[in-house]
Amino acid sequence: MELKDIQELMKVMKKEELEELKIRYGKMKLTLINSCDASQKINVSHPVKVMKKEEKVKKEEIIKSDNVGKIKLLNVNSGKEVKKGEILAKIYTMGIENEVRATVDGVIKEVLVSDGIAVDFSKELFKIEIK
Repeated sequence: MELKDIQELMKVMKKEELEELKIRYGKMKLTLINSCDASQKINVSHPVKVMKKEEKVKKEEIIKSDNVGKIKLLNVNSGKEVKKGEILAKIYTMGIENEVRATVDGVIKEVLVSDGIAVDFSKELFKIEIK
């Protein structure tokens, strides 16, 4: 059904003084309403497949090591509330100290490493529940 077909139906409605006209055309349903207002309402509906995309709301952040070296945890444990940018640990690489900071505001859900162990690049260190 094209626009010219709908316009033709509207002319018929006006001529026959119909208030409402409902038509089915294949899977499409068309309802034309003739109102007293200056504006005319045209309601065209047909079945539409709605794909529900479950948006994963990120509730957890994994903080990983950016360096290789020995880790020193700084007063961190499960349940501790942290702020974005707060220093959680330090990694010592050949005498150089590198800070590990919280990337989000939240609560430490799990400490994934032990104090004093050697960590590799991209080693998961902390799970933080995002606030």
